[in-house]
Amino acid sequence: MRAFIFSVWAYVGETSDKTLEALKTLAAKQYTTAEQGGRYVVSATVQGKSFTYELPEGQTGAAFAQMAYDSWRMVKIGGANGEQMTDAELEAYLCDTSGQNTDRTVAAFTQIRYGH
Repeated sequence: MRAFIFSVWAYVGETSDKTLEALKTLAAKQYTTAEQGGRYVVSATVQGKSFTYELPEGQTGAAFAQMAYDSWRMVKIGGANGEQMTDAELEAYLCDTSGQNTDRTVAAFTQIRYGH
């Protein structure tokens, strides 16, 4: 979801207000979906510009609607005291400054020495 919000945020001008407005448009299902090469692509007009987003493998338009709503809700009440995120709070969330993002690939390597 964080990557999706980032896509919208970067597209609309990197402000909380514009991001919230764009997510509301998408959450209201004001978009079309089409299948291209086995994946679904969402197309919409957001703030007067054409917006296209390729859904992750296995997701459908219904999953996109839920993701748009969840993203809208995050920005709407994810700020201090349950209020709308400020521009700074939204950017901090997108940059994961608090280290909350747990969907990163992590690898650990160890050296094993066999008897000599």
